Amino acid sequence: MKIAIVLYDGDCNFCNKWIFFAKDKLHKNEISFIPFNSTEGMKIIEKFQIKNQNSVAYIYDDIVVFKSEAVFKICKQLKFPYNLLYFLTISPTFLLDFTYDFIAKRRLKLTPKKKCCNG
Repeated sequence: MKIAIVLYDGDCNFCNKWIFFAKDKLHKNEISFIPFNSTEGMKIIEKFQIKNQNSVAYIYDDIVVFKSEAVFKICKQLKFPYNLLYFLTISPTFLLDFTYDFIAKRRLKLTPKKKCCNG
């Protein structure tokens, strides 16, 4: 069984909440979610020579995809009805990536910042 790898911004609360949601809704446990800034994440970045760390990255069969394509690859592996979001890929890629970029630029404002144990 091959497992896809998803690299994401582990310091972003919005990203962490979305990843937690996706993990909970996975049809099978076929995705390994790894933060960009982790040791394992840095090894993968180096191996695949990933330059774009401003986007989620989905890796499967040594193919790396970013932005909306990565999000929809994740959605395709979610349980029903969430997997139906994959059908949005019939929309033009430029429109899907525009929406991805719009949300990505505002993601830090969408969720409260993490607080350390000292408040």
